[in-house]
Amino acid sequence: MPGPMVSQAKQQLKTIIDAYLTESDVERVLAACDYADIAHDGITRKSGEPYILHPIAVSCILAHMRLDAETLIAALLHDVIEDTDFSKEDIAEKFGKTVSELVDGVTKLSQSSDKEYNKAASFRKILQATLQDPRVIIIKLADRYHNMTTLDALRPDKRARIAQETFDIFVPMARIVGMNEMGDNLEHLCYQNLDLDMYNNVQEALLQTKPKRCEYQSKWENNLTELLKTHQISGRIKKKNNNIELLRHFVKNDIDLHELTHSHAFEIILNSIADCDRLADVLRESFQVLHFADHIRKPLPGGNQSLLLRLKGENTTLSVTIQTELMRKAARFGVVLGDSAPQACRSAIQASMQNLNVLIDGACAKTTFSELLDYLHQEKIWVYTPQGHLHELPQGATVVDFAYSASLFLGNHAVGAKINGETKPLSTPLHSGQVIEIITDVLATPNPDWLSFVNTQKARRALQNILREQDIEEQRLVGQQALNRALKLFNVSIKDLTESDWLELLQWRHIESKDQLFEQIAVGDLLPQLVANHLFAHDQSAQESDRLIQGTEGVDVKYAHCCNPVLGDPIQGHLSRRGLIVHRARCHNLLHEQHLHPENIMPLQWTNENEEEISFTAYLLINMAMDDEQISDLIYQCRKEKIGVEMVRNQDDKTYVNVVVHNRKQIAKIIRDLRMHFGFPRISRLAQPVSIAETSIAS
Repeated sequence: MPGPMVSQAKQQLKTIIDAYLTESDVERVLAACDYADIAHDGITRKSGEPYILHPIAVSCILAHMRLDAETLIAALLHDVIEDTDFSKEDIAEKFGKTVSELVDGVTKLSQSSDKEYNKAASFRKILQATLQDPRVIIIKLADRYHNMTTLDALRPDKRARIAQETFDIFVPMARIVGMNEMGDNLEHLCYQNLDLDMYNNVQEALLQTKPKRCEYQSKWENNLTELLKTHQISGRIKKKNNNIELLRHFVKNDIDLHELTHSHAFEIILNSIADCDRLADVLRESFQVLHFADHIRKPLPGGNQSLLLRLKGENTTLSVTIQTELMRKAARFGVVLGDSAPQACRSAIQASMQNLNVLIDGACAKTTFSELLDYLHQEKIWVYTPQGHLHELPQGATVVDFAYSASLFLGNHAVGAKINGETKPLSTPLHSGQVIEIITDVLATPNPDWLSFVNTQKARRALQNILREQDIEEQRLVGQQALNRALKLFNVSIKDLTESDWLELLQWRHIESKDQLFEQIAVGDLLPQLVANHLFAHDQSAQESDRLIQGTEGVDVKYAHCCNPVLGDPIQGHLSRRGLIVHRARCHNLLHEQHLHPENIMPLQWTNENEEEISFTAYLLINMAMDDEQISDLIYQCRKEKIGVEMVRNQDDKTYVNVVVHNRKQIAKIIRDLRMHFGFPRISRLAQPVSIAETSIAS
């Protein structure tokens, strides 16, 4: 006999589903509820509540989104296989194969004593199941959301661990499938549980300024309402709670507390795209526009479509989102809408799903999991085909990456491209919003030089596969030609190499013949730039820095002064006559060089990102003028974290600090700690020391 809490929860679920499911479906859902209740009988949560309350709550979350009966049944049963004696077969027999597959898809693996392996394997399994049926990730997100709302019963360390995992995996996954409302809710709960002090400071600042913000909001709302009436545009204006957006920018160190409390947001929902365009034109005529973006024609990942404007007002700024009702629903719920979502939304989600599909090819679960984390958190760009299809790529991706993202045929036969109608080489780095058209020749084949600048796993794997399929004689010829091109930098060719040069190369690579060297180059196992660098850029003064970077043994490695990379930064190499110069991946000088000489650019990876014997200097800008006492405090805080301080200087109401660190993680931690300690000023990492570039842009 269920207790009053369980009976109440069941009644709540019934009330929600009665509104949209058929009578027979309601009966099936309630039968699953009873089945789950029996399965979890006698089991309680950490809070002491009956366990069945959790799956009922998850089902209620999904019912509010009007999910189908099978999804609700799977939500009710989602922990049955994992936590009880009932099996997948038992569920299939009672509720059908589809439900059993959904339940199995969200069930964690525990086949190993290695917890990290189990975690990685479980996420890969969820990913695989999601690619078969997106309802798996929908259930998993609802499950995680309810768990996040009930963390109070857990130990602080476990709360922080679950919140970090949610932030790292489930928040970006929600964005990928277009469930932004779920993503916002999860992200908000993460901040609460990861950094309560920072969260409380932001909430306090918002509370203190609420009367003034409400005053400005009313002014903005009246102005917008009047504009709609004047221009006879039918629609509704909705105040947007942008607290989570502001909190995100604040946590990411993009804005300070002052900016946080002077920013407002509205959604304007109109009847048609034509009305959206008309209103955007009116706003541009009526206000000073700080930013405008058309995401109706060029949707964002998850399929978010809207016109975005940032307007300047008296002591405030306003973000305006203009969209139709269907666009608004798609931006909130994404994949939940299924076939009723706009085509742009469905194609954008599909583009992200294709990227995820590439990730699960690997045999090692831990590697797959690591690649998934990299993909979820790497900075991305969004480019489009001439037909308007979105492709999501990592920042730094080139035309070749796009070609392979679009199709294997385009990648293998690409000879050039048009970017926004202008002819560009295949090595050109891409930027968000560009329209890319690939020029092909069916007789053309991939060039091993492309491996020096491709940025995506998909393009790299496709290239290596096609290169390995070449005839052995063809491989040797291709490798020889690629090495010749690399040697041009040093004004030599293969003909100029002496017997001593060849002996040096063969000993370096532990191989027996020139042909083997050419074969290694042709299939992508060896970059020709490194061969050229090994012979002609070697400097006896080379330090141990080369051992920090994979594949650069015996090569003179230097670090670029224009961007000053630190261990752990995403990096790329530039081959010059001075040796291999390591740049941060987004360095403007590197991008310029890639435009001019793509054959001299190569991908690089650190061998170990936690090395503590090597030190780097990083340059920080703090948006506040510090007095002597504060500077002494700053130095103390740095030394406490085993971070050296080379220089502190006040200039133009700002403080410049040069710190000595072991890796990128130390920089992130000291920035966070200093912000907390000094009242949350904005702190930026500069590319160069202030003495070199007084107006250096923060990176």
